[in-house]
Amino acid sequence: MKKFYDLIDVKSIVTLAMTGALIALLFCPGEVNAEAQNLFCTAYGAVITYFFTKRERGEVGA
Repeated sequence: MKKFYDLIDVKSIVTLAMTGALIALLFCPGEVNAEAQNLFCTAYGAVITYFFTKRERGEVGA
């Protein structure tokens, strides 16, 4: 049960929400503003990069 609670953290929620929004944005049948789509894709890449390259506190990098 502890593993399940570890999966539900802010990083996972934000990642899943932004991934779902990106999929909806890319595959929606209507016309999407290209500038808004580019901005969202850039923000998505920045957030995902930050979350998955961030080091835990106390670790010393080389």
